[in-house]
Amino acid sequence: MKKILFLICTLSLLTAIFASCSDEEANPTFSKREYVFCLFDVHQYAELFNVMGNYGQFASIRKRVVNGVTKFSIANSSSAHDYTVDALSKDFGLGLGGLIVGTNNYGETLCYDLACPICDRASRRLTLTAGGYARCAKCLVTYDMNNYGAIYKIPQDTTLNKPRGLYRYRVNYNGQILNAYN
Repeated sequence: MKKILFLICTLSLLTAIFASCSDEEANPTFSKREYVFCLFDVHQYAELFNVMGNYGQFASIRKRVVNGVTKFSIANSSSAHDYTVDALSKDFGLGLGGLIVGTNNYGETLCYDLACPICDRASRRLTLTAGGYARCAKCLVTYDMNNYGAIYKIPQDTTLNKPRGLYRYRVNYNGQILNAYN
């Protein structure tokens, strides 16, 4: 009887502890650090269309101003293009440095921030490389996007104050519409 009472008390205590955690503490997988909300019809963007059903492939999306006109710059391993931003998408939130979207080797649709989380600046965008990797030109850390944005390689003689994987955002993809959000 004492063992049962002990188990009930322990379970009650654990329930109270986990219930008191905020959503971010309970599920630290997804970042709320930067505003992210966007909807893309992948059939309208060749670079997105090419990566969204092909395992291990990713594309970057970021806003930039070209000759005074705001555009989405979308690039994958084989092509890049600037698309004019329409009135409906001008307020899309694309995180700190932009977004990386694609399908990992397990067939899961994933979304990461394009900015290096160690450098932690919008201007420190990652470069996508073959095999599903992203590399920072400043700190030289390489991330494995097929392994949920984990650090893949740190250069020798490098000390990192706060080593962490890529900032990750929630994403839905129904075969046509890609929706990233937090």
